[in-house]
Amino acid sequence: MTVDFFYALLIGWGILLIFWITILVFISIRKPPKSKLTKRIVIYSTSIFFIILFIFLILNSRFVF
Repeated sequence: MTVDFFYALLIGWGILLIFWITILVFISIRKPPKSKLTKRIVIYSTSIFFIILFIFLILNSRFVF
């Protein structure tokens, strides 16, 4: 059951990644006048996203039942 939960977590995280990247690309292409989206914010948010994903992968390899 824990393996199923982990796979569901990774699939959900992957879907969130696809939507998040799509939103960031769309906003970057469109460039609304009052947008506060900078390259620093894009890099920061994607790095946080991948760090959390990496933590999930490390925790799974350590606590395999």
